[in-house]
Amino acid sequence: MYLASMRLKSYIEILKKLVSFPTINNPIENIYPSKDILDYIENELLEPNGYKSIEFEKNEYWSLISYIKREKPTILFLGHCDVVPPGPNWDTNPFKLVIKDEKAYGRGSADMKGAVAVMLSLAEDFLKNSSASIIYGLNLDEESGGQAGAGSLLPFLEEKGIVPDFVINGDANGLQIVNRRRNPYVISLTMPKLRKKIKGYRKSKIFETEIAGNRTMHAAYFMRDLDEHCADSASEFLRNNSLKVQKINGPFVKNNVLPSFISVDYIVPEEECDEMQTYDENLTNFLHSVTKFKSIDIPAKPSDYGINLTFNYFREEEDSYLCQMDLRIMNNNLEDVENYFKEFIHSSSLTTDLEVKGSIGPVYTPLDSPLVQHSIDVAEKMSLSTEPIEMGGATDSRWFSANNIPAIEFGPLGGNVHGANEYVELPSLELVREFYLELVKILSK
Repeated sequence: MYLASMRLKSYIEILKKLVSFPTINNPIENIYPSKDILDYIENELLEPNGYKSIEFEKNEYWSLISYIKREKPTILFLGHCDVVPPGPNWDTNPFKLVIKDEKAYGRGSADMKGAVAVMLSLAEDFLKNSSASIIYGLNLDEESGGQAGAGSLLPFLEEKGIVPDFVINGDANGLQIVNRRRNPYVISLTMPKLRKKIKGYRKSKIFETEIAGNRTMHAAYFMRDLDEHCADSASEFLRNNSLKVQKINGPFVKNNVLPSFISVDYIVPEEECDEMQTYDENLTNFLHSVTKFKSIDIPAKPSDYGINLTFNYFREEEDSYLCQMDLRIMNNNLEDVENYFKEFIHSSSLTTDLEVKGSIGPVYTPLDSPLVQHSIDVAEKMSLSTEPIEMGGATDSRWFSANNIPAIEFGPLGGNVHGANEYVELPSLELVREFYLELVKILSK
């Protein structure tokens, strides 16, 4: 049914090509995506349709701006082509698109190469069906915060006289209009090893992350009322039983990807035991304190998702441990967040260096914005949901929202984002295509 459509085949073929580029972004492991994917987009998809292009690099991250300057309004289609590491448990090659039962499997298919493929398939249609100035802003830095990518776009757009009036971002899921997102923070603790001896028995236990409905392993969508984080379970077990931590292991992928499990080697203290065991005081105090993440006291504006803090990345060095947390909150005051973690360190008796990296702020486009209102009109015409929503993740839209440039997000249906067997639903890509084209037509009137 769907492969019979030449138009659908167009963006399926683009998506196949995009997924084939292993654009893994994991700076903590010194892995940066190659710009080959941007060269392909520029040379084979956009310049043949008359778009002028600029490629720029910042902090080892490449971005692409392709544009045609015509009449007002100026509309920016914003997207990213970097992906998180594949992680374990894939049934297929994560960098080869596999289509089965109207789903396309591959790393990045839902986040967000599927939407990017649709945007690119419209390059000619936008020119034929509107008089607007069109910009493509595509980067390889979203999964590491976006500052070097989307966060650096505006000066280039200002120089070319193409500052957008509207931003349409495909980094969303569910065929819903998104006008609100929380602000992301990365919290890093670098703790020196503090080895101590105690009498007791050595044991080991595995704790698993449980996600209701197998939704996603993306940390931003973790819901404490429904889900169970493996580190939270480990923390409660260790704290309640006064156990000492010797070592932890697990499939730690990235600070914003939930580990599927955590394995803890621990010591059961026993004075009558003849054996002396080594444990780490810093690691013990930290894991005992993870239970505090269930109740976060940081000033914030109201959010449908509340405040989310999860411990997702761990690495053991020769003399220290690196522990990274992912925080999502309707707050752009770095000092508030830093003060909270300074108190956390003090109350948890930790010896550690603290680094807090925040972003420019949340995404917020008012309901009465023409962009939101016209998006509602298109959704109603297509019999889709007409209620703008807040979504759990953070996106590149915030770099424009913070500069009072209206932005909405609209993306396809999919699943297992940041987890194994990520997929996008093919029929939803056609709906995204129709939505983008109709919205550009209306905004151009």
